[in-house]
Amino acid sequence: MIQLLTVLLLTSAVHGGWRTEIARYSAGKSSTFTPEQLEYKMSWNGAIRSGKITIEFGQKDKRYPNVFLSHAYGRSTGPAFVIFPYTFTFTSFAKLSDHRPLVFVATEKDNKEVVDTRNSYKSSGVHCNATTTLHASKTVISHSHLFTAKAIHDPLSAILAIRKQPLYKGSVIQLCCHPFASPYLIKVTVLERAKHLGYDCIKLDVKIQKIDKKTGKLLVYKKLKKATMWITDDGQRIPVELRSKVLIGDVRATLTKRSPL
Repeated sequence: MIQLLTVLLLTSAVHGGWRTEIARYSAGKSSTFTPEQLEYKMSWNGAIRSGKITIEFGQKDKRYPNVFLSHAYGRSTGPAFVIFPYTFTFTSFAKLSDHRPLVFVATEKDNKEVVDTRNSYKSSGVHCNATTTLHASKTVISHSHLFTAKAIHDPLSAILAIRKQPLYKGSVIQLCCHPFASPYLIKVTVLERAKHLGYDCIKLDVKIQKIDKKTGKLLVYKKLKKATMWITDDGQRIPVELRSKVLIGDVRATLTKRSPL
């Protein structure tokens, strides 16, 4: 009986330990963000163009005076579009005061289906609602679930949460991110400060693990082997480049233009 109890306690610690290690919404200093539009090119190995992404942080909208709005939209291009025609639009609604996520909505389209996601971030956790419409059969598949943790981010609010941290060399930030149908644990380690693509940057190592939404167990995320991100070493701390080692090789998102909103 004692051995069985020990196993159960150890299993619980392994499965749930990440919940105590993730940064709370209040972690870090909430600094003023000057609204910007950022344009990125996607590429394989930095050579073959594969897509484009635009992110708008802090877009003003009279309908939401107390909300920090972020938009992201993009599509695959060139050879990547031939192989996998993909478009997306994301919108993040966060609290104006501390960028805590409130609602995240997304639409993704490819040659097989359209996926619409709406996630609501509450004190009880994230309420995920997703609908998949298949092009061929017009079949509609709906899914919903609740996932709990003390602080959960959408993909855009996660970027804002990282920029709030002191980011000293060697420091580690862990975030729970629930962008679509599944939650993930993101572990960010500060490597160094260095010039990159003409910017004074902070270089970050990024590791991602999938979280089993039923058990809380951390799983290997097979689609992503490793990632490195550079963000500007200034008050904005916006992403300059993300290099990801994935199944198809080296995929990069590189900043090509930034404009005030």
